[in-house]
Amino acid sequence: MAKIKYVYWKDEIGGETDELVTTAFSYGYTVGPHGEWEMVIAKEDKEVKKDETVNIMVEKIEVPPKSIVLLCPTLRHALGVVLSTAAVGEPLRIEERRTIGEVIFLPVSDGKVSKGDLLTVLNIFYAALERRLARGAAEKWLMERYRY
Repeated sequence: MAKIKYVYWKDEIGGETDELVTTAFSYGYTVGPHGEWEMVIAKEDKEVKKDETVNIMVEKIEVPPKSIVLLCPTLRHALGVVLSTAAVGEPLRIEERRTIGEVIFLPVSDGKVSKGDLLTVLNIFYAALERRLARGAAEKWLMERYRY
């Protein structure tokens, strides 16, 4: 368990930030045998310059509750690579449905990303969350149980 400060964009990337102070827990998870591939498609035209990250709006992708999103680490667009999906507004729990509508793109050369271009592919894996015991709790329980 840790007390954390989660800093997020309120309305748009590069806009006003806000923070949420909360208590967070480390969780374990089990990934099931089923997953999905989702194509990340540009929703706008955007001029890009080599080595200057830029956010690009993409067609909305619904992320189901209790799922983990990982970028496919293969260059899918000649001009660059997607570094991360992005979200604005208060953070949502993994148990909630989330929406991806923007990505952070790192160009490897100058050019223009066009509406309809494939930027990357997302791996969406379904997961079952397992709350991990606090550090040392299992050992303490075993010591108490076998102490006599």
